[in-house]
Amino acid sequence: MTKTRARIATAVTPPASRYVRDGDGVLDGMAIRPGVSKASLPLFGEDLWDVTSAVFRENARRCHCSVDFSQLADPVQRLSAKEYLYARLHEPEGGPRPRLAPASVRAVFNRLRRFMTFVTARRGAFDLGALNQGDLDAWLAHLQTGGARASFQIAALVDVAIDLNEHADRLSHGGLRFTPWRGRAAFQIAGCPPLTRGENSTPRIPEPVIAAMLHWSLRYIDDFAPDILAARAELDRLSARAIEINVHKTRGAKTIRVAVEQRLKVYIRNLQKVGRGIPVWPADAHVCSRLDPVPVNYALIALHVGCKTAEISQIACNHARVLEAVRDLGTEVGGMDPAMSSDGNTGQSWRPHRLDQQSLADEEKWLQAACYVVCAYLTGMRDSEVQAMQAGCHAVARSADGLVERHRVHSTAYKLAGAAGRSQDWVTIAPVGRAITILEQLTGPARARRGIDSLWIVLKGGSATKDHLSSEIVRTLNQFRDHLDSTHGSPSAPAVPQSSDKRPWHFSTRQFRRTVAWHIANRPFGTVAGKIQYKHASIATFEGYGGESASGFQAEIERERAIGQLDDIIEHYEDFRRGLTPTGPASARILREFARVRDELGDLPGRVVDPVRLRTMLRHLGRTLHAGFLNDCFFDPASALCLPRTPANERRAPVLSRCSPDRCPNSCVTSRHLPPWQASIADADELLRDPRLSAPQRAALSAEQTRKQRLIAPLTAVCP
Repeated sequence: MTKTRARIATAVTPPASRYVRDGDGVLDGMAIRPGVSKASLPLFGEDLWDVTSAVFRENARRCHCSVDFSQLADPVQRLSAKEYLYARLHEPEGGPRPRLAPASVRAVFNRLRRFMTFVTARRGAFDLGALNQGDLDAWLAHLQTGGARASFQIAALVDVAIDLNEHADRLSHGGLRFTPWRGRAAFQIAGCPPLTRGENSTPRIPEPVIAAMLHWSLRYIDDFAPDILAARAELDRLSARAIEINVHKTRGAKTIRVAVEQRLKVYIRNLQKVGRGIPVWPADAHVCSRLDPVPVNYALIALHVGCKTAEISQIACNHARVLEAVRDLGTEVGGMDPAMSSDGNTGQSWRPHRLDQQSLADEEKWLQAACYVVCAYLTGMRDSEVQAMQAGCHAVARSADGLVERHRVHSTAYKLAGAAGRSQDWVTIAPVGRAITILEQLTGPARARRGIDSLWIVLKGGSATKDHLSSEIVRTLNQFRDHLDSTHGSPSAPAVPQSSDKRPWHFSTRQFRRTVAWHIANRPFGTVAGKIQYKHASIATFEGYGGESASGFQAEIERERAIGQLDDIIEHYEDFRRGLTPTGPASARILREFARVRDELGDLPGRVVDPVRLRTMLRHLGRTLHAGFLNDCFFDPASALCLPRTPANERRAPVLSRCSPDRCPNSCVTSRHLPPWQASIADADELLRDPRLSAPQRAALSAEQTRKQRLIAPLTAVCP
């Protein structure tokens, strides 16, 4: 029997397909990773399809890239599942259904298997031709039972029945004999809420939350990383030395027991010389000893001695010597070098104890999470683009005039770029470069061990461990948040502020891109993490990724700007309802428009208006609103005082640096703008108290003060 025949043979041979031959390649016609042998690719007749070779995205879970059809004992189900998935993977170009991505093959198979199991339990066998609409209604009711599934999850499962019918002409055993749910779409059947056109459903990370997360991420990268990397280097050195001095190879004429005993004496004597105690695990470590009064870290001692852990803990004389040293020298939590460096803010060590093997692995995990936060948030890259970064992806080049450094990240963009993606450069800012440098050092040993260049590699060793972080990064980010709260916060004041529902914010990878796009578009002068201004990220993204890449970040920023403009105008309207009216030349026009909307909606006290209708009625104002530091501009190029020297064909937006807030007909000042005006007035008052001020200077400054005070007077009367 040939190798191919052996791979196809199964315990229960399914009937042959009428449409696909057993020897046809599952991935025929698809892009395949370089270096993959065609002989290793899956064939239709095999029961195990591993399509990893056609998956290029590093953030795809490899366990989702294979299907084991032997889980279906019924030959009819097995053949139908194969034919259906093969048809989905080979959808014709331009057809009504998009081609199934190989990385999604397991998810679709799992949904199909649930439907097959339900039909078999209800009908006694899986026969699509015997089903009726009542069976499909029962499937829908089954999915809705208990209310545990979200509507979009129900829609995906309902879609299996609809999709099987759409592909009936490629199933040897045929499909349904009727149109499911009379042709209604799955999302309508499942009751999914309609999506607002142009609105991104991904939630934005609240500003206090992302500010804290970015702050602590930068602390890890800039302050904590040297200790973590040094501890890893020390542990690697110890492990290598333990192999060299392995007592089983270097004991000479001595017995192993005598050699270990002598080396242990030397180790304890050295600890005594430098005034250090016996290394122990921290109180929360998962170790247990019924004999020891303290959780001694025998594994670390064994590395120093060059023996097995049991040759110290299970040999009576050695065990007794360690416990005697505990009484004489005391203990030291952690026990590894180096000592933790001082925190510049508190003057104390950033960790209460030295690191041990387990806490080092934990801190490496948090450092990797911190690097992800910085890279994902400050570049605007998608998760697939971030996780495609490889060692050496960061470069620094100077601008043509030699004055400005450009930090450039090379990776792969996948959206609208085919399965293999497209090489792309992103221009970013210095903190991202620092994060990548640390990440390269952190992942170096793991990359060398696994023989891959990805920066987002699983740090933990082990033959059964997957290579890439992929979706595990979501769990890691939320564990990082919990770690920050437990070590740098308190129950009443967590290190990462909670969301509006008083729960910890749940991070997902999509939120970072959406959040930074919104802030760049709507709060460009906002500051996060103490030093980083969104304007810096805005300039970088527009010069590089935002301005050049086909990946669409600039378009996403523009969409977020439109949404932000509408949010701002709603905020103006809510202030109007509360009696907090704006000032400035444009205020009368805006108040008239708000009054018209209020009267048309019947927006009276105690009455709840339709928020969708309110946003629709105010949308025309939102399109012209440009939020500013000193005022907001309801832009009308015909009356804008900032555009007299601007060509007519370029008058698409206000030039806020030339704004005259108290004179321009487009200007509107609200209570949100009060602080900078009041600060400016206070500074001028300080100057006016200077007796050295000349008379002309004093007159000009006094006139300017009068102008400012007149402008904000209506606001200070309400908000003193």
